[in-house]
Amino acid sequence: MNTATFESTLLPDGHLYCPKEFGQKKNAQFKVIVIFEENNDAEATEFDTELSAVNDNSTDFLSEEELSYYLSLKEV
Repeated sequence: MNTATFESTLLPDGHLYCPKEFGQKKNAQFKVIVIFEENNDAEATEFDTELSAVNDNSTDFLSEEELSYYLSLKEV
């Protein structure tokens, strides 16, 4: 797999800028590394912690057993 590195910026609509030569490729996969100045005054809220956990596990997939369990639940 070929890899490339480029710097990006956050666009006004909330998306990351991607150069056309990378965005037009089929089956392109992107890994984003965010670097920011350290701010020791900031504390994560409970929501931030939960959101971080969801994002960290975003590549995890449900097993067949878990999928069957969730699909068989009835809505209340």
